[in-house]
Amino acid sequence: MGMEVTPSIRLKRRLGAGGMGSVWVAEHAALKTEVVVKFLADRLVEDPVSQARFAREASAAAQVKSPHVVQMLDHGILPAGHPYIVMELLEGRDLAQEIRQRALSPAEVAHIVEHVALALARAHTRGIVHRDIKPNNIFLCDVGTPLPFVKLLDFGIAREGDQNLTSTGQLVGTPAFMSPEQLSGQPVGASSDLWSLAMVALKALTGKNPYERPTIPETMGAVVNGDLPVPSALSPGLPPAVDAWFARACARDPGRRFSSANELSEGLWAAIGLPKAVASSPNASSGPVLPPAATTVSITPFEPITEGTLRSTVNGRASRSSLPAPAARPSGGAWVALGGVAALVAIAGLSVAWSASSTAVESRLGRALPGVAAGSAELWSRLRLATPPAESSAAPAAPSAAPKPTPKRVRPSRGAAKEDDDLGF
Repeated sequence: MGMEVTPSIRLKRRLGAGGMGSVWVAEHAALKTEVVVKFLADRLVEDPVSQARFAREASAAAQVKSPHVVQMLDHGILPAGHPYIVMELLEGRDLAQEIRQRALSPAEVAHIVEHVALALARAHTRGIVHRDIKPNNIFLCDVGTPLPFVKLLDFGIAREGDQNLTSTGQLVGTPAFMSPEQLSGQPVGASSDLWSLAMVALKALTGKNPYERPTIPETMGAVVNGDLPVPSALSPGLPPAVDAWFARACARDPGRRFSSANELSEGLWAAIGLPKAVASSPNASSGPVLPPAATTVSITPFEPITEGTLRSTVNGRASRSSLPAPAARPSGGAWVALGGVAALVAIAGLSVAWSASSTAVESRLGRALPGVAAGSAELWSRLRLATPPAESSAAPAAPSAAPKPTPKRVRPSRGAAKEDDDLGF
């Protein structure tokens, strides 16, 4: 306890141990957070194959660069010769634990498959085949949302080649979830991971894996030679479309399976009859999706009516509208009326100023004024005013702006990190 791994990392407590090594929680002083440190077992320190597998786990996960793959922080060898890996500490539980505790709905399973498929898609584009997809290596992170954020663990036996056995001939992987070609020692590609992911989905949907047997040889024989399971026979509530999806995902001929992890995921959403974009949204189980707030338009008083005058308030944010709405234009009639009143005032002023100097001018103005007044009365009548206003220099009251709605803000929840229960060995 308290052993220093690096100047910044000090062990705190052991999470567990397996045949390949042990896993510890440690304090990372530089990052001010807890991390996980995995050590290779003492008996395997001198084994080059085990050392290569251990190093591959760190390098392969780092190469994938997916948020759905556990993050690797460091990798090295202690002065005593023990290799170690430092990775993020996750909060939640693995899929194997979840399946033991309760039955998962088809939508939950499709969501989990979708996240794992995103991780595999990134790995496969880089030529990396995981080769050990199983419930224990799928971690459901609790991030405060209705559906978990899923991460794929343990790239320890991931390869860019097609070998499936160690140098001693020992099978590496979990037979009940491995593809027939992987168990038979044939070349393994991305389609082998798709078989395994479909078997994980079957286990999550039905709580059963019909290929599991008491011994490894019996399990291998069932996978290679046994009949393909029918999901609806194991769980009668599943629709027939899920049977067709599973039959394609686990076709004996790898060439007849789905062409990619994303296609497999989309096929499962379609099979359970739910749209992927809606069902996998965090809002899917928290209530109906509300439509956006209505758009309101207001005009600033006494601002010239131009293309930039109209301000559109969408969801509480003001912005200039490049195309003004026709419905907002009638208020411009007030400006026409104001122009008519101004003309009356100006002409009246001229009449007073010139009355003493020119009878002819006075006569012409006298004939002009009734026409102007009549035009003004007609304008006000159009604006549905009861009587024309008296000639005055007072300006009309400014039109009031439409109130702006107050938008509702929704803050996404965030999760923390804690212990990773999966030893990955």
